[in-house]
Amino acid sequence: MELESPEAARRRGDEEAYRFGAPPESLPALNDPTPTRETDFGAVRIEKLDFNKRGDRKKFIECSESFYNGDPNFIAPLHIHLMRFLDPAKNPAFESLEVQPFIAVKNGKIVGRITAHYDRAYAKYHEVETGFYGFFESINDKKVAHALFTAAAEWCKAKNCVEMFGPMNFTMSHQVGLLVDNFSRPPFIEETYNPQYYIELHTTFGWGKAKDWLAWWIDIENGMESESRKRIMRIVDRVRKREGLTVREIDLSKPEEEIKKLYALYMACWQKNWSFVPVSEKEFTWLAQDLQKIAVKEMIIFTEVEGKTVGFCATLPNVNERLPKNGRLFPFGWTKLLFGGIKKTKHARLYTLGILPEYRKRGLEALMFSETLIRGQKVGYAGGEIGMTLEDNTLINRAIESMDGRLDRTYRIYGMRLV
Repeated sequence: MELESPEAARRRGDEEAYRFGAPPESLPALNDPTPTRETDFGAVRIEKLDFNKRGDRKKFIECSESFYNGDPNFIAPLHIHLMRFLDPAKNPAFESLEVQPFIAVKNGKIVGRITAHYDRAYAKYHEVETGFYGFFESINDKKVAHALFTAAAEWCKAKNCVEMFGPMNFTMSHQVGLLVDNFSRPPFIEETYNPQYYIELHTTFGWGKAKDWLAWWIDIENGMESESRKRIMRIVDRVRKREGLTVREIDLSKPEEEIKKLYALYMACWQKNWSFVPVSEKEFTWLAQDLQKIAVKEMIIFTEVEGKTVGFCATLPNVNERLPKNGRLFPFGWTKLLFGGIKKTKHARLYTLGILPEYRKRGLEALMFSETLIRGQKVGYAGGEIGMTLEDNTLINRAIESMDGRLDRTYRIYGMRLV
């Protein structure tokens, strides 16, 4: 599918060049005077790692566990999954990425980590040389954090990047954002989590807000019985009749065919978002096959008009409720999943929703939300999360609020000009 970049769209006057707004032009610059930034790192030493080496990937993953000692809400990412995700020989994302991992060492102990990366697909599509950082972890020490940020920024500058964003692990197709409010519960599936002090480590370095992503909480134990949901259902009934809509669940007996439909919809639905990165069909399939292992088919639905697929909505069980907190499935972690663990989760996360541009603002958002709530109650979920949504995606955010969703968490992307 041929995509038009936001820059090219802007040049021809397309108002949707960025559907939900570009990052602010007033981002701080790396060279701006920042009195709170540490420049003397003392005993902190920065070392480079190589993700092509299994030992380096293992060191990078395992070093962060000690930073969360005593945090009851921390759930370590599955080691077996992260080892595979960070392996350039296995993850197709590396075909367009250049990645440099760093660790911070103090008194012989690893006290922090970060990746700096450059995405050729992003640079080509957005027509700007952009760097990113991700997988940031640190003890509560500005010298450690700022040494890592400096190393990542200098690496990106050496790649001729003029701006930098993060945390992004690695792109918007993956986990992104720094949690900046509501630290009272564990993360849901495919979401980041971090200590609250990470906010100060960022702001004192001089990072500025680029964009917020929102997570919404919704209860569904009482189904569609509230007055606001009954009102939405009346609207949905009219939409079904007016548009001739049908809804069907994914056919897991035809995974290749269904994934191709999802890929085509993804590329068409998200291409005008400021953070969108075109992914290859190979990478999309790799990611989708991973999520397929935990999918509950009733919760992945397509919307069709006269046989044409015009939208989809995917909700995933919150398997974090069933996984071991230390990120290790062996020797006993598998049993939680094998014995009905996935279907026994109490909550779910509406992971993604997409509608073709020409079918937006016609009530399909309300239809898919209501269909998801009805199906979720039948499966046995008590509720869960919707998101993440962009802060300026007013259409979707209002639709969530109309279904009694309430804003629960904010994940922030920070940015900085490098020149």
